[in-house]
Parts: sequence; structure tokens; C-alpha cells
Amino acid sequence: MKINLNRDTTANVDADFFDKICEISGLYGISESRIFKDLIKLTVKNNCRIRVFGILTEYQNHSPLLWKKLNYSLNPEEIEDFTIIRQKYKISISKFAFIGFLLFLDLLIFIYKERLKKPFNQKILNSYFEIQKKYTKLSNEFRIRLDIIQKE
Repeated sequence: MKINLNRDTTANVDADFFDKICEISGLYGISESRIFKDLIKLTVKNNCRIRVFGILTEYQNHSPLLWKKLNYSLNPEEIEDFTIIRQKYKISISKFAFIGFLLFLDLLIFIYKERLKKPFNQKILNSYFEIQKKYTKLSNEFRIRLDIIQKE
């Protein structure tokens, strides 16, 4: 008998963020859970030094009716990694993923395109850039907080 060590959990995320993840999931055949976790891993991989304090949901519309639940599962290694992320950076996993969404989604789409050898859909990025414009102030703040302006 095989024991399933994965743990299912959820993240409350902004509706625009959720909808874009679902759109990419449908186009590339990758689960929303995988995209969510890939955004987090991409943010960590970019060796960002986050100095984020304050309201954990500052990026979200403050009406819970405009939030959506994103279900994802974690294996024991990911549980440990995500726990370290939360402790080290002192922010929620959903906020960390949103930072990755604002700063690195275009890079993630290019990675999927290359890995899966699927055609690139400019429409996805065009609509994503519209969402990014909506969060211009936060994007700039996140870049400063992540100390990545020098890297660009």
C-alpha cells in the first residue's frame, strides 16, 4: 500500500491573478497548482532578497468576494521549502507567488513555450501586461524590495 505524503492546501489570490493562471494552464496543459508553485520557485531562484513588511494582502482588492481560492498540493520537500520561504521572507505564500506573477510571468511563459515546444500566444502576454499596468506601483515597489533593479 502506497502512502500519499502530499498535502492539499489553498491560497486566496486576486481574481486577475487566478484567471491568468487558469488561461495559461489551459493553453499549455499545465495545472494551476504547478504554475503557482513555478512562480514561487522562479522568484526564489532569482536570488531575491525580500524586505517586505506590512499588510500581507496589500496587492489584493480588499473585498474577499474578488478573491479566488487556488488549490495546490505540496510534497514533503515542497512543504519544507515553502515553510522556509515563509519564515525567511516573513510573507505569505500567496503574496510570494503574486510577486512572481508580476515580475516573472512573462519569463515563465517563455520557459513553458521552449520546454513544451508549443507556439507562443502573444495575446496572453498582451492581456498580462494590461494586468501588470494595473499594478504598476506595486511592481516598482516589489522590484525595489527584491533588490533586482540592478539585475535588469
